[in-house]
Amino acid sequence: MIDYRIITFRNISLIIIFNFFLASFASAEDWQTYSEKSNYKKTPRYQETMNYFEKLARHSPHAKMITFGKSAENRELKLFIISKDKKFAGLKALKTHKPIVLIENCIHPGESEGKDACMLLARDLLIENKYPEILDQVIILIIPILNVDGHEMMSPYNRLNQNGPEEMGWRVTATRLNLNRDFMKAETPEIRSLFSVLNEWQPHLFIDCHTTDGADFQYDIHYYIDTHDEYGGAVSRWAREDFLPAVIPACEQKGHLLDPYAGLIDENDPAKGLRGGIWPARLSNPYITLRNRAGFLIETHALKDYKTRIFATYDLIQVILQEMAQNGKKLIDAVGFEDQNCVKLYSKYNFNTKFPLTYRLTGKGDSLIYHAYKFTNVFGEISGQNYLVYEPIPVDIPSIYFNYVEPVVTMTPPYGYLIPAHWQAVIDVLKAHGIEMKQLSSAITDTFECYRFENPRWSERPYEGRHMLNFTTQLVKEIRTFSANTWYVPSGQRLARLVFHLLEPEAPDALIRWGYFNTIFEQKEYFEDYIMEPLAQKMLKKDSKLKAEFEARLASDSTFAKSAYQRLQFFYQRSPYWDKEKDLYPIARVMQEIKNIY
Repeated sequence: MIDYRIITFRNISLIIIFNFFLASFASAEDWQTYSEKSNYKKTPRYQETMNYFEKLARHSPHAKMITFGKSAENRELKLFIISKDKKFAGLKALKTHKPIVLIENCIHPGESEGKDACMLLARDLLIENKYPEILDQVIILIIPILNVDGHEMMSPYNRLNQNGPEEMGWRVTATRLNLNRDFMKAETPEIRSLFSVLNEWQPHLFIDCHTTDGADFQYDIHYYIDTHDEYGGAVSRWAREDFLPAVIPACEQKGHLLDPYAGLIDENDPAKGLRGGIWPARLSNPYITLRNRAGFLIETHALKDYKTRIFATYDLIQVILQEMAQNGKKLIDAVGFEDQNCVKLYSKYNFNTKFPLTYRLTGKGDSLIYHAYKFTNVFGEISGQNYLVYEPIPVDIPSIYFNYVEPVVTMTPPYGYLIPAHWQAVIDVLKAHGIEMKQLSSAITDTFECYRFENPRWSERPYEGRHMLNFTTQLVKEIRTFSANTWYVPSGQRLARLVFHLLEPEAPDALIRWGYFNTIFEQKEYFEDYIMEPLAQKMLKKDSKLKAEFEARLASDSTFAKSAYQRLQFFYQRSPYWDKEKDLYPIARVMQEIKNIY
């Protein structure tokens, strides 16, 4: 027991100093992340992760944790907000005119280094007071875990090709859907909840953190951001001319080796080059570009140890945020220009305006040095073929990065699109994306451009739960009537690019390709041959052109000639009993301004 009567000033000083160091030590221990405590061998589970971010929010006045949705298994989806100005709602944040950066983690939960890196970064910003210029100048949104259900399917056996952590989550959701293939069809609650964040906050830059496998090499970071003016306009131009030239060298100065996330044309011969181009909009970062924002992909390599991957992600994000703090206005200006340009350019019909829907590589490329590892081909006794064996011996190979594109399929944007209200699933998807729509107050009859389809072909095996559809299209003009309550989607809006990629059938990720209109290809009424045969005979005698067409088909198509059903179907399709809406796209292209019917 201490006798306080004999404590001297010196004793008091020592006690104060001792207590200060004890408190400092306890404080440092308190803020260690789960990954740090495990020496970067482990990653925390869902509740441990959320508890850490909640503690940060309680401790700092500049942070807040909110729920923005729920998963299929009813787990809460959390958004961690860092704002020096305490602007914890989207509209208020946008009014600060500061760059807003959204960092998404664990869309593939086995790829968890982004989550652990963001825990470290948030602590360093809010508790350790590092990078004050970032806190002053940037609003940061962090989704610690997007695929929360897949995250909790933890196992040491989820990713054969990956070097740590000891356990990690499962790639897909509880319903076995890959969230990073759902950005266009938008059928999962997680992605629709993410859209609510995108619609409210309209972040200027979206960072998606991943791990990749594939060939082994010296690089510890791959990256991708769209740099094609043809696809993203001023935003893609900013990425190419301002963002990458600043960020890549700054990250390399921290000791990292980066290259574009692109596939080798031939893994046995890297000198043949890497194939880039424009990625499908079903993926996060090209989808974000369609929203006139910048989408940046981080892919660390699965064979690097977990600590290396965490700090590679940390360093690259920190460099990006530093660039946003210093030069974020350039991106804000590019985003604003494209938002206004979409409204201006597509509010009027101009036959000379062409919007590209698909692209191809031109064959033009830029030289680069590919930093590989030495590899040899070894015969596999089990597989019966050669496979690559890599050695940690650096080999630098002159190569080419093919990333220049040209449009293949283009279309002339209409004034807008009419969608009958009974196609509710389609309407729900468009609303989830945040697309501007209005309902007609009265019916309208007019001539519209319409698509008719031929040769529909579904993939044999499902992809993300759906059999992808291919077809040939014919653009025709037809008189059609649309009832009151039909939805009108104007082209002249901020999300015009996204509208075109969702509703134009020839776009690679159009909703029709994902099966949202499959019933239009089904024949719903049929004929009995004893009814159809006499009718066909009458039609043949009455119409000489029809008779000539029938005889020509008999002569040129032996399968048709041998099939009684096909021969009668030929006449059924040309009779007044045929369903005229079969193979007809329910959505019409409006080629002149609709007035006074909203």
